Amino acid sequence: MMASPTLVLLAVGAPVLAGLASMVLPGRRTLARPLVAAAGPVLALVLLAVHLQRHGLSTDGTPTDSLAWVPSLHLDVSFLVDGLGTFFALLIAGVGVLVVLYSRAFFGPDDTALARFLPTLGFFTTAMLGIVLADHLLLTVLFWEMTSISSFLLIGWDRDDPEAGRRALQAFATTGLGGLSLLGGVLLLGGTTDLWRWSEVIGGAATLDPSGAVAASFVMMFAGAAAKSAQWPLHDWLPGAMRAPTPVSAYLHSATMVKAGVFLVGRMLPVFGVLAAWVPLVTAIGATTMILGAVLALRQHDLKRIFAYTTVSQLGLLVAAYGMGGATTGHGDPAIDWDLTQIANHALYKAPLFLVAGALGVLAGARRIPDLFGLWHRSRGGIRASLVVLLLAGYALAGGPGTISFVAKELFFDSVRHAADGRPALALVGAAGVVAAACNVAIFVRLATTIFGRGPGLQPDRAPSAPVSGGPTTDHWSILLWVPAALLVALQYVGGLLPPVWNAAARPLEVNRHAEAFADGLPWPWEPFLHPGLPLLLSAMAIVGGTALGLSPRLRGERADPHGSLWPATYRGILRGGHRAFHTVQTGHLRLYLTVVFGALLLGIGWAAWVDPDMLRPPDSMSPLESPTGLLLGAVVCSTAIALPLVEERVVRVLVLGASGFAVVGLYILYQAPDLALTQLMFEIISVILFLLVLRLLPPLDRRPRVRVLPRLALASVVGLSIGWMTLLAGHAAEQRADDTPTLGTFFEDHSLEGSVITNGRSGEGRNIVNVILVDFRGFDTLGEITVLATAALGVWSMLPSRRWRRDDPVPAVTTEDGP
Repeated sequence: MMASPTLVLLAVGAPVLAGLASMVLPGRRTLARPLVAAAGPVLALVLLAVHLQRHGLSTDGTPTDSLAWVPSLHLDVSFLVDGLGTFFALLIAGVGVLVVLYSRAFFGPDDTALARFLPTLGFFTTAMLGIVLADHLLLTVLFWEMTSISSFLLIGWDRDDPEAGRRALQAFATTGLGGLSLLGGVLLLGGTTDLWRWSEVIGGAATLDPSGAVAASFVMMFAGAAAKSAQWPLHDWLPGAMRAPTPVSAYLHSATMVKAGVFLVGRMLPVFGVLAAWVPLVTAIGATTMILGAVLALRQHDLKRIFAYTTVSQLGLLVAAYGMGGATTGHGDPAIDWDLTQIANHALYKAPLFLVAGALGVLAGARRIPDLFGLWHRSRGGIRASLVVLLLAGYALAGGPGTISFVAKELFFDSVRHAADGRPALALVGAAGVVAAACNVAIFVRLATTIFGRGPGLQPDRAPSAPVSGGPTTDHWSILLWVPAALLVALQYVGGLLPPVWNAAARPLEVNRHAEAFADGLPWPWEPFLHPGLPLLLSAMAIVGGTALGLSPRLRGERADPHGSLWPATYRGILRGGHRAFHTVQTGHLRLYLTVVFGALLLGIGWAAWVDPDMLRPPDSMSPLESPTGLLLGAVVCSTAIALPLVEERVVRVLVLGASGFAVVGLYILYQAPDLALTQLMFEIISVILFLLVLRLLPPLDRRPRVRVLPRLALASVVGLSIGWMTLLAGHAAEQRADDTPTLGTFFEDHSLEGSVITNGRSGEGRNIVNVILVDFRGFDTLGEITVLATAALGVWSMLPSRRWRRDDPVPAVTTEDGP
């Protein structure tokens, strides 16, 4: 029996509802608003816990029951609460609580900012929870796009900062286009396999055809994930998103936005991991991103930019790890281990780093490394506590022993060793991992030496000496600037020093546990040194090399990302291209528009004829000489239509057009359609009168050189022949249909007087079918025709010569007894 989706649905919606509730609190509520907003992710955690207590973790891929939404589009509401989705949901909601509390201290007593910020953050949290828990593919895409919208609002938070707006637009465009690619991949996969739920796709992965459409859908979906997780060469939006407030940066980088792409890659691994393109494509993109981000992080001085590029590097590492999951070890197992622990490791040091960077900006007014030189000796209280947290998190960034980060690095290198056994080229991923890890170590060394004011640290141009105290926006809740970060970084050391605690919490969620060395869980801190191997050797190389690099004077200057010019150039190209295309296509000339429309129509008909050559064969029952009168009237219609572009005088054109219309009236009469003939006759009479009346009011005819007649005549002739031929084929198809084929005519006949089950017993209640059709079945159409005729009649009446003359008569002067 499937579990009910109600609890999970409430858990997903709780953050946005709590955020909205915080917005409507009356008056100044700088403490109540964050508390109410924090209740959202707390409630999400509680509801998820209740769901897991009642139904357990979905270990066999069984989703919850569905709530019907749009079944015709394969879009219903159901959730997959398996290890991967549950881990990310707990991470999102857990970090979300701390970020909400941190925002209270960051924004200080600015109640207006809190009232605007917290609902947007709740919206973003709900979107992220939806992504990681949704079972329907299209529901995942829907939440995916919701994160693009909400992140746009968060990154462009400062409405007075034009750069923030530009960066928000860049993030929205990059991730939005990635979302379109994801949508295309989902539609292609679902349309090919008729599988529209993650549970179905994962369960049926072994039966998928690994070529053609499935491979194309994989590439499109991976492009969407790469854009969201800032993979090379689409990574530039992530450092640009640093214009957002620090709470947003911490949340985006540690647990949410960028992790959505990693989550999607992890979700895709069981489905597409067997494809030949999986390992080379995913691993190459991930490894390139990993080493590029690490090197660029080393060349930055602003703390937020340093941590942004280390995020890019770590995301590349995680994607590369999932890429190697497509390779197999000597035992036939996927070459990936404890992937969720590696993801948690990044969140547990990256969120504290960002939170403390924002805290230093508020408390010390310094966020660049040179400005921190000797800060330890010039500060007290909250600033010094923030520096302690910064150093502890920086040590985890460096992957020092005693942290989860050290074990995660060992897991990654161990996966590389196994994957490279069958694919030697993957050894390059290990080399890239060593370089990236060495850069992280160098960053930590520079941070530590700078904060303590030692020689190898980055020094400012003028050595600061004044003691630093809290900024003007701090209050007694400033302790929240560093306490949430301390709680998160503490988990790094709890997991690293007390692995049984970590194993008890993480092991039930981990699906990829294959290596014998980690079969019983993460080891005690000393075990890697008692049983040294290649992973420990690579870690030692990274630590030694990174320490030497951090102490050396090399690679210390700031360097801009060479990819930083891609987005501005793309944006300018889009604007210029759009401007040029607009002025090329939107000329305001009706003749050009008609040419484009008719050209597209001819292309469509030509394509259909190329696909089905039988369209060009005359129908068997066609008899051109069946009716000499009809043939004569048709010739009149065609000849007058061809003559229109040839004549120049307006009156003659109206008369030629009228002759064509009256010939059509004759055809209706000939083929026994008196109602159509009457309508056409009235239309022709009115239009001829209107034209003649309007012609009197038009300026003299422009006698300048005209557009050449022959191209217009050729296009009109081809269009006319094509439409005529299609009409002939349609009429022939109607004649060839079976007698029992339901038609609109038989429907009208059957329901004019009495209803049926189809119409729920309702009918036109009339014996005259024509009247019932006009006033009932197509009553609104008739009303529209009456409106058109009435409008035309009013136009004729207003343009009558007598009316115009009367209007132009001089108005007699009004005279009263008091004078004019």
